[in-house]
Amino acid sequence: MIKTIPESSQPIQTVIVSRPGIMQQSLRSSLAACRGIAVIACAGDGLTALSQVTKHQPGLLVLDSNLLDEEVAALIAAAKTEQPTIRCLVFIRSSQQETQMLAWGADAVARRDGSAQQLQAALARLAQAA
Repeated sequence: MIKTIPESSQPIQTVIVSRPGIMQQSLRSSLAACRGIAVIACAGDGLTALSQVTKHQPGLLVLDSNLLDEEVAALIAAAKTEQPTIRCLVFIRSSQQETQMLAWGADAVARRDGSAQQLQAALARLAQAA
């Protein structure tokens, strides 16, 4: 059985960063269906996402691999400078990206083509590490 995010009095406020389109909508729907997650904003680029992090002070930043790698690296660094307790989950396409994203400061990665159970498992790992 996969452990899920523990129920708490406050859901984890989450900002999604993904180019507008089907993947952003899919991420929003998938995360909205997760118990303990509250999607509070979506951004299509790193600058807008950093503005949302500053404004909302979310606990979780979810980044899609449809952004440029350099943009993801810069956003992770800037977000963690702005809010040191933020957790970053990056959706990846390959194992090469996994190593790279973790080296750049991502707290967890999940396969872009993974199942809902794999997403729940990644979120649970993040919640336990917090």
